Amino acid sequence: MQGFFRLTDTEKTIVIELFTIRETPGGIEFYFRHFSPELKPWEEKEAYHLNLTKAEGGIFRFDNSVVNQLKDAILTHVDGDTYVSHGDITDADGKPKAIEVTYHRVK
Repeated sequence: MQGFFRLTDTEKTIVIELFTIRETPGGIEFYFRHFSPELKPWEEKEAYHLNLTKAEGGIFRFDNSVVNQLKDAILTHVDGDTYVSHGDITDADGKPKAIEVTYHRVK
């Protein structure tokens, strides 16, 4: 599965996120990366890479084994065209916080 998310304000695009979820010999993996409107990567080295650790009743938990800002991502299947993503992150000051994004399928 592939997709993208675009965060905008009233006048412009702020960030573009590209993601893939794929089955590999090591299990289900979730990759994503953020870009500026000019497609300059926000992540310094490579895309975030999380592994599926739990799937139950339309809720999918992906964990990051690498120590960096993103600890986990929980995708909840709301309906046939909607997922909600919850991520626990550590900001630049070391303070924990959470972010939620709702993804809608565009037909």
